[in-house]
Amino acid sequence: MNLKDPDIEFSEWKLERKKGRFSFVVRTSFPAIVGVMIGRSIDPIFISEAAWGWSQVTVILMSGLWASVGAFPLSLVIWWWREKKYKRHIARFE
Repeated sequence: MNLKDPDIEFSEWKLERKKGRFSFVVRTSFPAIVGVMIGRSIDPIFISEAAWGWSQVTVILMSGLWASVGAFPLSLVIWWWREKKYKRHIARFE
């Protein structure tokens, strides 16, 4: 079991906060969106017998769009949760 020191976790979050919410959301959402798009592009290459075409490209781009619809709000929820946790921690020492 890996127990993380809360002080280290909060100091890392303090540095993360300085970069800003938008930066956090983009950096946490981007790997998920790219992962979904790569997953959708692997399917036609290895499984499908059809030739690569614009229909596959459209499907891949639409999957990226739908992934972003889910990933951006989830990243904002993660930001909000960590921020609330950080503020509770700081309030204990004031």
